[in-house]
Amino acid sequence: MTKVWKILALLVAITVLVWLTTLWRWQSSNVDPSGSTIALNLLLLPLGLTMTVLLAMWSVRRLHSYASAPLVSETVSTQPTSAITDASERSAPFIVLASGVELRSGGDWNIACSSIESGECKAELDSELKDDDGIAVFTARIPEMDTDAVEASIAELVGGLAAEQVEEWASFKAPTDLVRVLSLLIQSMNNMRTPLEAQWEAFKNSDRSRIPTVTLSLVIPARWPAPAQRVATAWLTKQFDPLLEAGLQAARQSRAMARPDRPAVHLQVHAVASAEDFWSMLDQKLVQWQRDDEAALMLVMAADSRISEEEILRLSAQQTLFSGVNPLGLVPGEGAASLLLASSVWPQPANAEPAMAHMHRASLARRDKSADASGRLTANTLQQVAEAALKVSRIEPTAIMHLTTDADHRGSRTGEVYGTMQELLPHLDAATDGLRAGVGCGDLGIVRLLACAALSASKVADSQTPALVLGVLPAFERFAVVLTPPSSAPSDGSTVQPT
Repeated sequence: MTKVWKILALLVAITVLVWLTTLWRWQSSNVDPSGSTIALNLLLLPLGLTMTVLLAMWSVRRLHSYASAPLVSETVSTQPTSAITDASERSAPFIVLASGVELRSGGDWNIACSSIESGECKAELDSELKDDDGIAVFTARIPEMDTDAVEASIAELVGGLAAEQVEEWASFKAPTDLVRVLSLLIQSMNNMRTPLEAQWEAFKNSDRSRIPTVTLSLVIPARWPAPAQRVATAWLTKQFDPLLEAGLQAARQSRAMARPDRPAVHLQVHAVASAEDFWSMLDQKLVQWQRDDEAALMLVMAADSRISEEEILRLSAQQTLFSGVNPLGLVPGEGAASLLLASSVWPQPANAEPAMAHMHRASLARRDKSADASGRLTANTLQQVAEAALKVSRIEPTAIMHLTTDADHRGSRTGEVYGTMQELLPHLDAATDGLRAGVGCGDLGIVRLLACAALSASKVADSQTPALVLGVLPAFERFAVVLTPPSSAPSDGSTVQPT
């Protein structure tokens, strides 16, 4: 809205100046202007001069931006997400037992790829949200999401808190994105309940001196204010309590009997700032499992939604929101993703579904220059991150049969992905072998990378061929991880059944 007022002020100033000058000239020259002369000098002339000034200002800014950023070269520092001190840790993957996603594109890799490539799944003008100029914005909203029950349940929880602490909670109202995120997490829990409960049998098969551990790890956005995070944590703890109790009973423990420092089943709720921060946390868990030789299982679930008035206004104020005048902006999206991950010595029950894939250690790096900078950009950082991930997994580039990435509509992100494919994976067809989730689903926030990995795991299980996941959505951070069929990358001493 500020830009509109500035343009109107400029138009008024030019109009007043033109009118004063023209009227003075006519009066001093005793000119009796005709109707067409009046329209030309007092109406069209001010408009033309205003447009000329605006065009000149825009041209100067464009020339200045091109002059200040010619060619962007990158200083690349590529490394796994945390320090690797032993050769065995390099080759130790997560065992992916189950995966799930809640996205507008669908939960299957093939369906998502087809719907995005055909244009069926794409960003659309939102029927509810508008920017600060009152113009409808493009979003990648999940259609027909039912949030009424969750919203009512949150209101009941907050009502109980307000009864005890009136001043702190009386005015609290759950933000729209919080309600949508918790709704997505509940959908994910319902979809992952069966494969998780199938693993309870592992407690009966385990050595009593080495009780397996199960972690229910839930991830929410750290951008929420502290009260919203507290409400989300309390609500999720209540919703997941029956699942937690069932796991403790399977382990022949009760809440009173469970060791406080190491219960057989426990719940964690983490608030993270970015998808990359989330993956660093995940990588630390993998290293811990390997070093301690743990028989461990983890259900990791993350959800995010940027579909709210507050988030739209924030992106608009930062000038990072996609619009007709800012085609390089982000499209707000939403979604959830889940992975059921096991360590290499997890005692897989015989009646459970076989493992879907092995997910190897990821590699992260940071570009020296922003991918949003003007000028010609290179894909050096992404290529070297991909090479590092392939090296860690001990997979040759020619073995990769599928690619999944969070790349969106912006040419700079797609250019990096295509450049990397041309150098490392020339045998792949970008249209049929590559999935650009961001094109159809927008910016998924903290769930970006987990959603890509979950989709890729479903494709690996279906095709029994290795796949690569690339993260390119941020301006600086670059990410890569390799997933392989269980039979192609066995872990020494693993008790998880690969097939």
